[in-house]
Amino acid sequence: MKTLRGELTLRLMIVGALLLGAAGFALHWQVKRALGAEFDAGLRATLQSLMTLTEQQHDGKIEIELAPENAPQFQQEHGADVFLLRAADGREIQRSRSLGVVALPLVAGAPERPEYYEAKLGNGRTLRLAGVRFSPGLEDDQRISDAKLVLNVGRDRAPMDRSLAMLRAALFIIGASALAVLAIAITWGVNSGLAPVRRLRDEVCAVDAGKLRTRFDVAPLPAELQPVAASLNELLARLESAFARERRFAGTAAHELRTPLAELRVLAEVNLKTPATAAEQAESWRDALATTQRMERLAVQLLALTRAENAGGVAQRMPVDVATAVREAWKQHEARAQSRGIALELSLPKDLDIQSDPTLLAVVLGNLCGNSAEHAPQGSRVCISVAAEPGAVLVLFRNRADGLTMADMPHLFERFWRKDSARADAQHHGLGLALASEFAVLIGGELGARLWPVASEPKAQEIEVTLKLPCS
Repeated sequence: MKTLRGELTLRLMIVGALLLGAAGFALHWQVKRALGAEFDAGLRATLQSLMTLTEQQHDGKIEIELAPENAPQFQQEHGADVFLLRAADGREIQRSRSLGVVALPLVAGAPERPEYYEAKLGNGRTLRLAGVRFSPGLEDDQRISDAKLVLNVGRDRAPMDRSLAMLRAALFIIGASALAVLAIAITWGVNSGLAPVRRLRDEVCAVDAGKLRTRFDVAPLPAELQPVAASLNELLARLESAFARERRFAGTAAHELRTPLAELRVLAEVNLKTPATAAEQAESWRDALATTQRMERLAVQLLALTRAENAGGVAQRMPVDVATAVREAWKQHEARAQSRGIALELSLPKDLDIQSDPTLLAVVLGNLCGNSAEHAPQGSRVCISVAAEPGAVLVLFRNRADGLTMADMPHLFERFWRKDSARADAQHHGLGLALASEFAVLIGGELGARLWPVASEPKAQEIEVTLKLPCS
């Protein structure tokens, strides 16, 4: 399985091996170049000495006046140093004893620029040679002879080759040892460098549904891991909130459904055990229908909340006339308001358009209108007004709310929250304002509420729900 540690170790090892190889190659090349230059300098010095000792005698004979005791290296059989003096036409004039009977190529350069080359002898030796073409001096005279000669000197390169071979072996051993040490260092460095990743991984693996309160300490982590840990903390916070909300939602939904289900079970048991007239049976079925309708309304509201949670990115933008949207929303609850004696007071400006999703906005306004029509005291008044401000439009719902207190306001938009006095009403499940709040967020709006006492009546309270909508 591919791992980050393995990938880093392998890549660092490859880079380290390439660097060590390049350094070894450069060192070998530099030493070889230096040894070769020193070798050629020695050959050139030998050439210069032998050219100086070469003279043409009065009888025309040409020879190198070289005493054996002054140049013993040329007198040894199969010695390391050799020379061969020839005429320009290739006729041999003089050779060293160390050269034996081997013939050398007739290669020569100018005295100031000798020609260097290599030749392999029959006995397996490889010589490095230098050749020049020159004219010798006359015996006991400062003049130069007209004779054209070729002088080749050479030296066995075996010692230099052995030195280079030893250098290569040393470089290989040192390089292999350095690579082994580098492998240990890289492994330790990678393991140490990835230790925070492993610790963070272990901490993440330890988190389960029961440990969503866990938060990772960001400060001690390396800079590269801090954004990851911060994002994980944010994710855990959202998950914790979502799990808590879902547990609360499931518990409350089960509680809300328990009562109508119990009513249906009781109705079914009574109908099965107790003889009844046709009128009693019809009444029982009407009760069952009413209970089923309450359950249906609860299920519809729960589905609407589920859609709100999963509707990100589906909100549309199109022109919506706010006044028309408010009137259409109130029409749905106008009959209920009239049955409770609720008077409506509208203050709606003309031609006030905003860019919003008409369907989601209708749900929000409908729930707010329904909340006012259901919970305003009988015979009271509901005021709905629309006001424009820079960058936003405010839709205000104001009505009496004598039973509410300041302590109730933080819970007003929570799911399934209902004032205790209202819990006897099985027709309402405490989801209307929660649904309006969540849909308002989807269209970029914001829902808020405030409560204040009515000056003319000491115990009376008035609530104002504000829907703030963006203009664009």
